[in-house]
Amino acid sequence: MPAFISIKKRTINQNQLIGPTIFRSIFFTGIFVLLGTIAMAQDNTCPYFGLATPKILPQDFNPELLELNGSFKFNVEIKKCDEVYFTTVDGEENIYTSKKDNDTWSTPKIASFSDPNYGDADPFLTKEGDRIYFISKRPTDPTDKTLDWNIWYANAKNGAWTAPQPLPPPINSEEFDEYFFSISAKGNAFFSSNRAGGEGSFDIYTVKLLGNNEFSEPENVGPPLSTEKYEFDPYISPDEGFIVFSINKNGNSSLYYSHKGQNNEWTEPQNLGQEINRTNQDFAPSLSADGKFIFYSNNGTLRWVSVDVIKRLN
Repeated sequence: MPAFISIKKRTINQNQLIGPTIFRSIFFTGIFVLLGTIAMAQDNTCPYFGLATPKILPQDFNPELLELNGSFKFNVEIKKCDEVYFTTVDGEENIYTSKKDNDTWSTPKIASFSDPNYGDADPFLTKEGDRIYFISKRPTDPTDKTLDWNIWYANAKNGAWTAPQPLPPPINSEEFDEYFFSISAKGNAFFSSNRAGGEGSFDIYTVKLLGNNEFSEPENVGPPLSTEKYEFDPYISPDEGFIVFSINKNGNSSLYYSHKGQNNEWTEPQNLGQEINRTNQDFAPSLSADGKFIFYSNNGTLRWVSVDVIKRLN
């Protein structure tokens, strides 16, 4: 048996779990306005399990509730203060959830839409909480034998999730992988894929939400976000002012940031720095419900940091 086995874009050692996975003053005013907009994305401020909130130095996001015997964790998703979703590796990748009722959090359990018989990961909850997107290796139809990663969704109905369904082609391809779906308030979605015709092994793509399960043709965002490198896990801010994603170089994954420049074009991605990228596997970013914090994974350890950290890139 090989020393490493592949699970999604990350790798897992049999003895230790391991994940793979603006400029000058002319931009300063725009960036500060952007940060203010993000901070006011929602009026509510979540208590975040009573943890002390971080500033520009990241801290562990380690509420006892989410410990799960020290399992490898990533994909923290909090859009509602009384509901949390995250991914763990229990042989396969599974999406867990916990909800708060009368100030008491439930013991995390595999979400109803996540099938432990297949790999599921990358939950993204809409701001309204009426739909959750995720990726899965389950077959998209009875004839699907490839079991590649595709984007799925479930709708909230009567306090529960409906049976999950795959997004239609051409978002999901027949023989390639699709990862990490995130969608802005403008209805533009971003994801990564290794489909043919890209700039490199994995690139970032975007589609427009046209209606219920109707999307435009996926387009590669192109340079400087998509290059010959391995780009994955794109999380778009609600107003599309910035995007956080990972780049894998020679098996080492680090978190990067880009914002919209003068001509509404993406700026050259910048590394978020050694305080954040402190392992060889830093990936799976997400934004908090109030837009004030970035969650991410350091080699399976959940971390969070204030969005003010991007001011250092000025």
